[in-house]
Amino acid sequence: MNKTNITIFLISVLSFAGCTTKNTDKNSEAPVVDADTKGAYYLDDGPEENIPENLSSIPNAVPKKEPLNKFSNRPYKVFGKTYYPMTTIKPYTANGYATWYGKKYHGNKTSIGEVYDMYEMTAAHKTLPLPCYVKVTNLKNNKSVIVRVNDRGPFVKDRIIDLSYVAAHKLEIIEKGSELVKVELINPDNKFKISNVNKKIYIQAGLFSDEKNANNLIEKINNVDSVKIKKIQTENKFQVLIGPFDDKQSAINKKDELSENFFINGFIVKK
Repeated sequence: MNKTNITIFLISVLSFAGCTTKNTDKNSEAPVVDADTKGAYYLDDGPEENIPENLSSIPNAVPKKEPLNKFSNRPYKVFGKTYYPMTTIKPYTANGYATWYGKKYHGNKTSIGEVYDMYEMTAAHKTLPLPCYVKVTNLKNNKSVIVRVNDRGPFVKDRIIDLSYVAAHKLEIIEKGSELVKVELINPDNKFKISNVNKKIYIQAGLFSDEKNANNLIEKINNVDSVKIKKIQTENKFQVLIGPFDDKQSAINKKDELSENFFINGFIVKK
């Protein structure tokens, strides 16, 4: 996606649209695309062979005020259609299909001249002002992420945003290739509650400096209750969490039950 050359740009923006191709001539510059097909990734794109293990712990992008790019917010034409990018941060919400792009463009330049990193929380959009920040929610599982939009695309029917590999991973759409999402533009001037985005509700049943004590509590609960339990080590502490729960009230009900049966003075947390 060398944005210094418009010809290369027009060819590449279609290929990173996360689309399935058919009747592709490897010697031709642009593939024949089935615009109604949703899913998969383009030819030699996709995940790397050695995927980092900590993708789920990569934090959301943090919205902040940034000057808009002087060149990438001008009207432009792709495949005979003219697009008119927004030139201010104003309310925007849209539903449509999200796709993702990976190793094929890893290390290449985005529309605003930055290097694309498939392990950063970024995205591409046809008309949103560059750069900007959006909340993307997977409408199938209600998982959400916040990404920084720094590129143009995708230019395939019904697809409204192209996510970085890690953003798509956190939304659980890697294998399917695309999913119906809601995109909401974030105004950094407003107080946007991002701290609990995509976090799940748990009961913290205990926090121990000795791992044996954490294991004893897990065993004690497992003997009489079938709740899901996990142990998380943070520095020299071992946190015992029960859950996740679909909603806070369900967590409170279970906490009260545990308090009565095990004398556990737990409390609600989000992780």
